[in-house]
Amino acid sequence: MEPAAEKPAPPVAINAAIKAVEEIRQSAPEEEPGSGRRRTASSSGDKTLRIDVEVLNRMMNLVGELVLTRNQMLQSGVEATNFPELARRLDSVTADLRETVMQARMQPVGNLFGKFPRMVRDLARTCGRDVRIEFSGQETGLDKSLLEAIKDPLTHAVRNAVDHGIEPPADRVLAGKPAEGCLRLRAFHQSGSVVIEVADDGAGIAIERVLAKAVERGLVTPEQAKEMTEREVLQLIFLPGFSTASAVTTVSGRGVGMDVVRANVEKVGGSVELESKVGFGTTLRLRVPLTLAIVPALVVRSGGQSFALPQTTLVELVYIPTRDAAQAVERVGASEVYRLRERLLPMIWLDRLLGLKSTSAEHGFYMAVLEAEGCRYGLVIDDLLAPEEIVVKPLSAVLREIGLFSGATVLGNGTLALILDIAAVAARAGVKPVMDEQQEQVIEAVQDEATFLVFEDRMRERTALPLGVVERIESVPLSRIEYANGRPLLQYRGELLQLRDDGRVLDEMEAVATQDDEASATVLICGDPGAKSLRMGIVVRRVLDVSNGTLLEKDAANGEIDLALVKERLTTIFRGFGAEAGKAWREVA
Repeated sequence: MEPAAEKPAPPVAINAAIKAVEEIRQSAPEEEPGSGRRRTASSSGDKTLRIDVEVLNRMMNLVGELVLTRNQMLQSGVEATNFPELARRLDSVTADLRETVMQARMQPVGNLFGKFPRMVRDLARTCGRDVRIEFSGQETGLDKSLLEAIKDPLTHAVRNAVDHGIEPPADRVLAGKPAEGCLRLRAFHQSGSVVIEVADDGAGIAIERVLAKAVERGLVTPEQAKEMTEREVLQLIFLPGFSTASAVTTVSGRGVGMDVVRANVEKVGGSVELESKVGFGTTLRLRVPLTLAIVPALVVRSGGQSFALPQTTLVELVYIPTRDAAQAVERVGASEVYRLRERLLPMIWLDRLLGLKSTSAEHGFYMAVLEAEGCRYGLVIDDLLAPEEIVVKPLSAVLREIGLFSGATVLGNGTLALILDIAAVAARAGVKPVMDEQQEQVIEAVQDEATFLVFEDRMRERTALPLGVVERIESVPLSRIEYANGRPLLQYRGELLQLRDDGRVLDEMEAVATQDDEASATVLICGDPGAKSLRMGIVVRRVLDVSNGTLLEKDAANGEIDLALVKERLTTIFRGFGAEAGKAWREVA
């Protein structure tokens, strides 16, 4: 007798079983290939956080302290004698709780670095490169939300370093480098921020190639390209759609990458810096705040309104009373600068920048020395309020369009304050970043250095001559100086030299000549060796110094005046030979 045939399962039951299996499969941890470990789905990974039990216990204890303090305050009332003590206790517990919650949200950057070795290995194989990756600072903590925010920018930076930065092995050997390239990821804390560096030892960025591509795409004109500094050229790489790749591949060439890096980092209040040296490699530096929620800030007043300055960008505070303002503030053309410990600092008046009414004339003004993205300047404000830990709130679309604010907050007294974007303020005011932190300069300087002879000219003004055009410094008795048609002349080594006396030094010495017949004038014998007709003598009050300095570029800021920065002091360049001599002197200098 044949066994009875099994009845087929109802379609509904089969469908339910399949659905149950799919749900189990989707919810089960996935195994990372080659790692032997399991990981949760990305959607759940973004919503979960691993916290140390000790941190949780501390949070629970602080919440208990908070509840006790609240109960005591409610029972005591505002008029109680112990209310101020309870308020201080509440402030202390709240601060500790905030620190503990921030600590709980902190995750090591190594969690993000861990996915790059395999990506770099696969990408190097695709691009025909031989690359090793090195890490440092994996234990550096960063807020969980910020860690997720910089994941894509960091991935773009690593891909660009492998594809664009590191050369093929054959090219590296020809350049005298090891065939294997090195990519370094480094994280560290600096001034209240987390800095992540992506550095390679590749070919670097060819400035000429970037400029040529920018001119070809119409991003800059050929005239603008000639005047751009190396730092400004590197900023072109962050423009949308910009790419120097000769062909479009699966890895690069579409012009998508660096603009995404900057946009995403700036979206969370960070900044991006790029450094490159041809033949030695490129370093991309991502700088992001520790947390987005609560930041320490200095509250200032300007034009009757309150503003918040992030303390991570604050270097120092300077108070300038009204009686000292005239001597402390110097002018370079239309710009105002302040001499801080023998270094010139650009000044930005916040009320003028925002079109507010100033009230600082009565009692002087404060200046907050700020630094962000390589720009250091003094922000002039009317008054200072107590520092606060502010809760950052997003801006409305209208305020975002202004471009000078990074957020808003409600102060302890209930008033609203806008948070200033320090880098945006510098850009709006035209303050340029300095190339070297040890060489702070106010105006973009010409790269060639010169040695100057500094002397006192008319009205005891500091004036300088390039040392290369000064032949001798002579002490000439007044009796040797002759006059023709009212002009002073000097017979010097068989040659008749015209004397320039813009400071009327000779007139002053002639007035006292009866008392001192042996009076002598200091004369600088100057000239261009290639043009004897330009040779002349310059009468000066006294020679001050011989020192190295930097010729400054003429622009609207200095009123088209020839200036140099000698020992961090602005010095006028003497141009006594006309335009042709000025050109010759600049070549000599």
